[in-house]
Amino acid sequence: MPAFYCELGVPDTPEGRFEMVGLHVALVVRRLRTAGEPGRALGQEVFDSMFADMDESLRHIGIGELSVGKHVKRLARSFYARLAALDEVLGTSPRAPLAQMLRTNVYHGGAAPSARQLNALVSYLLTAEAALRAQGTEHLLAGQLHWAPPGDPNSKTPGEGT
Repeated sequence: MPAFYCELGVPDTPEGRFEMVGLHVALVVRRLRTAGEPGRALGQEVFDSMFADMDESLRHIGIGELSVGKHVKRLARSFYARLAALDEVLGTSPRAPLAQMLRTNVYHGGAAPSARQLNALVSYLLTAEAALRAQGTEHLLAGQLHWAPPGDPNSKTPGEGT
């Protein structure tokens, strides 16, 4: 979605795009874990599909055959690190640790986000995570996901003063 890059300031680079795909897949995998064995199996399929696409994308941008595997392994480690970080911060009071994780990882290599951009991305991820929890397991197992659009970084975030 262009809003992540245009309004929220996520770098529109291969790394920035990987971070956004990875965050969304991590949220889905987290939710699917709660759906028992069918959910865990589908979560593995989603992960496998994501990295098959990453492999193909790396080849398309000119990464040599001998280097693709190393790049995919590095991306997989990054993905698992983001998943572990989400598990940690979404299991506690999330706003401050989540903001720091996003600042360090998602915005790495790009212009520093404004406080409003960062808060909008934090709010979006918290909203997306809550929306995934609220969606019926049968819909998720059928591949029917609904994502809210990212928030406007110029609007006030919940809890922000006037």
